[in-house]
Amino acid sequence: MNRFLFHTAFKYRISRHLAFFTGLVLVFTLVLYSRSNGQQFFHFLNLTVANAIIFLGYGYLTIFVLIPYLLPERRFLIFSVSFLGLGLSLSFIKFWISDFIFYSSISPEFGGSQGLLNFRFLLVNTKDMSFVVALMVIAKFTKDWFLVESQHLALQKRYDELILKLQQSHFEPHFLFNTLNNLYALSLKNQDQTVDVVRKFKRVLQFLITNGQNEKVLLLSEVEMIGDYIAIEQIRYGSRLQVKTRVSGTCEGLLIAPFILFSLVENCFKHGSSTDAGNPWIELSLSCENRRICFETRNSVPKKSAPPNLYQEKELTKLKQRLEMVYPKKYSLTLKEDERQFAVTLKVDLT
Repeated sequence: MNRFLFHTAFKYRISRHLAFFTGLVLVFTLVLYSRSNGQQFFHFLNLTVANAIIFLGYGYLTIFVLIPYLLPERRFLIFSVSFLGLGLSLSFIKFWISDFIFYSSISPEFGGSQGLLNFRFLLVNTKDMSFVVALMVIAKFTKDWFLVESQHLALQKRYDELILKLQQSHFEPHFLFNTLNNLYALSLKNQDQTVDVVRKFKRVLQFLITNGQNEKVLLLSEVEMIGDYIAIEQIRYGSRLQVKTRVSGTCEGLLIAPFILFSLVENCFKHGSSTDAGNPWIELSLSCENRRICFETRNSVPKKSAPPNLYQEKELTKLKQRLEMVYPKKYSLTLKEDERQFAVTLKVDLT
């Protein structure tokens, strides 16, 4: 039914117009026949077909000519005069065709001795045709509104999907460059450790390529990828960076949008440890209970950073946008900071 009413394909458009024309003809034919004195049904059918052509012509000329060319330009007076003039002209033609039979059948007071060019006749007929035209205009623009609204919703959905994919595919280039530099330096010193780092680096990239465009990934797969990422990043810092991680609860089988947790971890390194020339530290905690997760990240901030959370809060803007699109009203993101640390608590209902 929706396809018949709203589809823009030629066959559906023709079918709609034919159905409307047929319905209009049958309604007026039955009205005339019910008020007649034994005249044949097909006599009135032929009469109403001729009249319906005039009615619909008035409607089509109004909808596809007068309205598109005059109303957008705010030429209201010209539109009104043109609309009335067109109605009177078509009424005149209509009376030549129908010879008063239509009105004499349903309204005897308009028939008989009154002349063909009686202006009262023309006005009454124009008024009646205007009513039909109004119904056609309402139907046309109601249908157009539904089409525009559905297209708007489809475009908005597509836009949100593109934004989401763009944000999901976000992966800082500095991580790739730093890893390659570290691998080069490590290969000169410890080839056995280099092989292990390359293996971890491969798993991180594989996760990015394989799961980056998926709507959901296994929570534990992202946790494993985060572990490889941390191991790779620690090559740069050596023993001066302390990273503590803790996972508790039942996390098996849970699905989450990719890179939600990773974005928080990456933020700790990018705007925490990398700017701290002293002894930076990072603490990560993930708890799962009843398909709800709580992920907490804490990282040290340089003493000279004031306030310490400006850059990190800015970096988390994209994450907030993703959470709004993927988990609307099902998450909370809390930021805390003081002179020595920046903390983020993310709670998500994965049900």
